[in-house]
Amino acid sequence: MNRQFSILFIFVLLACNSAGPYVKSKGMVSCAHPLAADVGVNILKQGGNAFDAAVAVQFALAVVYPRAGNIAAGGFAVYRTSDGTISALDFREKAPLAAHRDMFLDDMDSVIANKSLLGHLA
Repeated sequence: MNRQFSILFIFVLLACNSAGPYVKSKGMVSCAHPLAADVGVNILKQGGNAFDAAVAVQFALAVVYPRAGNIAAGGFAVYRTSDGTISALDFREKAPLAAHRDMFLDDMDSVIANKSLLGHLA
């Protein structure tokens, strides 16, 4: 029963993206919102590369789909340069140097209510 439900759930999730990717002869843009995908396609049509389109799509998503949390968020990227070199970028978020594991605990090692939710340390 669980397996059948899982398979059904996967198909339902796949069906939720009714817009689908935009495919061109030498490029494709797929993202969480069709207007942002249009921005990426336009960048490619104007001669931009995949990085140009990706950056433009992220800025567009900040406007049309802000809960995606894309500006100043971290991530990973694998890319291939024009000479065929394949590289990876790791641009995950990093805590400030003054952050430490006990910064939301009091002297008795109890959690200080709302300290991680409100104020400059949140």
